[in-house]
Amino acid sequence: MNPIHIAETRARQSDDPQLYMLAYSAGWNAAKEGGDLDSYARKVGLQGEAGFSEGAAAYRTKQATARDFVPGSPAHVNHVRASR
Repeated sequence: MNPIHIAETRARQSDDPQLYMLAYSAGWNAAKEGGDLDSYARKVGLQGEAGFSEGAAAYRTKQATARDFVPGSPAHVNHVRASR
């Protein structure tokens, strides 16, 4: 299941599906641009919206690699060695 299917399912379960998807999209875009997510959420009036946090998390998860999640894996060890 890809991130947008999960988001659509969660939106259908929420009290306001349209707001959830708007917040999800804003969170995704904020994570893509980088910077402070909290200040961005305040700026667009979506602070505290679950969709915003989940959108940002979904983008970051999509961009993550094995070395981001598995300390001690060969990819992680090589990355640490290369960055020293």
